[in-house]
Amino acid sequence: MLNRLLSLIVKATNITPSYTPEHCLVVTKAVGGCTVCEETCPHQAITIGRAVEIDEIDCTGCGLCVQACPSQALSSSVAYSRGAPLKCSQVKGDAQSVQCLTRLQPSDVLALAGRKDRVTLVRGACEGCAIGSPEVPARLAQLLQDAAALAAVRGRTLHTEVLVRERYDTTDNPETLSRRELLRGGLRSSKRFSADLLAPLEALGEAQAEEKGVPLELEKRFLLLRAAQPEAEARVPWTLPRVHDGCIMCPVCTNVCPTGAFKRELSPVQMGGGGVLKLEPERCNGCNACVTSCPVRVITLDGEVTWGELSGGTQEVYRKAGGALTGSVARR
Repeated sequence: MLNRLLSLIVKATNITPSYTPEHCLVVTKAVGGCTVCEETCPHQAITIGRAVEIDEIDCTGCGLCVQACPSQALSSSVAYSRGAPLKCSQVKGDAQSVQCLTRLQPSDVLALAGRKDRVTLVRGACEGCAIGSPEVPARLAQLLQDAAALAAVRGRTLHTEVLVRERYDTTDNPETLSRRELLRGGLRSSKRFSADLLAPLEALGEAQAEEKGVPLELEKRFLLLRAAQPEAEARVPWTLPRVHDGCIMCPVCTNVCPTGAFKRELSPVQMGGGGVLKLEPERCNGCNACVTSCPVRVITLDGEVTWGELSGGTQEVYRKAGGALTGSVARR
């Protein structure tokens, strides 16, 4: 009992991921459910019942579950100074650090890179790590790849360096920052991070109360792409569902979608029945719930998405008119 109490005191900084139930495929009852976070956690800190439960004592805050979650129901906050190297907590030294590098998201990597488009991340030996697991290097590689794809749309080449060290100090950085400058930068970064958190939430607050919100990281990625002002025909790193012939206009995809990307509008019987299935592309996080849950298996995911399609607002993806089924899979 005493050990558990001491553990709670030590973990008072609340390093556990934030959980948004309405974004969770378990809560939305997607066919097959989802156990990815539970299977990914290297410390058995996650259990799944009607929702995801995270043990605040067993959780080490590594962020691996956040990286693995297909619907972005889990998220981690990270404060950092832009333009400075970032090390994991297992590496000694006075350089700025984070519990584990897999707490980062692609938008964090771009923010770290700053105007110089250069990121240096320093990790320890992941084998036998008490915080993360041997999977960290692979997850980190995918994270940097996703960040590079976002940077490419903005016409930037992201230069990333991952070092394995036992110790890393601010003086190890060729462009040395003093301890005071680093702390000042960290405080400014924390304020910017808070502002980043509030802005999308305020925008979402203007939406109708019954609408499901959009995960913060998804919104950040969309804003990063919009800021790049790509050509309409330019391909962007996004995934969207395609609805093919055979759709029966049932409510399954709209019910299981964790972000409310799908909308269904049915016509009265006296008007011949039928209806329209619509999609808000920027709300889709590619979680695959609609694909696995569709009872007639007519939905697939497509990674070939253009900026014009993503930014073009609500689009009609399927129409059932007068009893006839009409697919609307053409890309904009």
